[in-house]
Amino acid sequence: MKKPLKKLNMTIMLVCVGIVFGGLYAFQQYKSLVAGRAVTEIQNKIEVVSTYTASKQRWTEKITAIGNLVAIKGADLSPQVAGNVTRINFSSGQDVLQGTVLIEQDTTQEIAQLLSLEAQEEYARQTLERDLEQYKVNAVSKQQIDLDWSNLKNLEGEVQNQLALIAKMNIKAPFDGRLGIRLVSVGQYLNVGTPYVSLQQLDELFVDFYIPQRFLGTVQAEQEIEITVDTYPGKVIKGKLIAINSEVDINNGNALIRGRFKNPDKKLLPGMFVDVNLVISAPKEEITLPQTAVTYHSYGVTVYVLKKTARKTNGKIVYLAEERFIQTGAKRGDQVVVIKGVEENALVVSAGQIKLHNGSAVTIDNSVLPKNDPDPKPVEH
Repeated sequence: MKKPLKKLNMTIMLVCVGIVFGGLYAFQQYKSLVAGRAVTEIQNKIEVVSTYTASKQRWTEKITAIGNLVAIKGADLSPQVAGNVTRINFSSGQDVLQGTVLIEQDTTQEIAQLLSLEAQEEYARQTLERDLEQYKVNAVSKQQIDLDWSNLKNLEGEVQNQLALIAKMNIKAPFDGRLGIRLVSVGQYLNVGTPYVSLQQLDELFVDFYIPQRFLGTVQAEQEIEITVDTYPGKVIKGKLIAINSEVDINNGNALIRGRFKNPDKKLLPGMFVDVNLVISAPKEEITLPQTAVTYHSYGVTVYVLKKTARKTNGKIVYLAEERFIQTGAKRGDQVVVIKGVEENALVVSAGQIKLHNGSAVTIDNSVLPKNDPDPKPVEH
């Protein structure tokens, strides 16, 4: 009895094991079938992309930077001699000429001292003239004449010194320019070095800006610069590069550059921040693409170029995407130069490439295109 029962149990166990392994095999076959269908669907799926036709454009390579306007002649005016302000001869924001008296200080005491010195000078001159007459008849010595001359010259110097002191208390504009906001009132006591107004020459201005050291080999004096400022949109002012600093900033590797430009309408003011474009190459024809068309990987830079097929779907031509490695050059705005890897008139994917692989089938929808502006501007909403 025990032996037939043992055989029966073994048979049942083998049947169960067979069922389990058969089920696993069937599941694996089903999974492979589903995966194969998914791969086939992915391979046969047609993606929708935007495109751009690679074209040659006139390209002038420029360095862009943020600059700061600096007056060629500019100063915060302050007195050289302390005193009370008795008269103010200017208004805030006024244009003045060199030599215009701006502020008069109380010179009552200084003028009184001048009159005393002039009287002493006159007396010394008369004394010298009398002694010269006496000297002719040997009534005075040569030593006395020398003493008279010395006394007269000393008093003449003191008179001139007092005149200079009075002139300093009638403060004049040191150069042509535009005055700023008045910082003084009549009756106020002005100490030496206390600013009372700013004076800036505005006919011409400097613009200072920094460029990376790698560009130093491409810049030199007299190169053209272009200046724009958000205060006056659309206005481009041309100038010249006049100087390159004699050292590079050790902290960031940038070099200070100075340009100069005319400001005939005097609308641009020292201290303004401006956008500066420094032209570093002559205009030439370059193949360009929108920067959105270019994908940057750790292993290289790529784009997808489309090739037309005979297939159609929903009335649209089907293309095959070919991934290509390219070499890029300079950038401006939304555009980038392609040095190698894309020929003129090639049809390149400009948006939607993230879902593509080499050999993907695609159709084109250019109803919405990414920006391709060489000189984009911020827009306020």
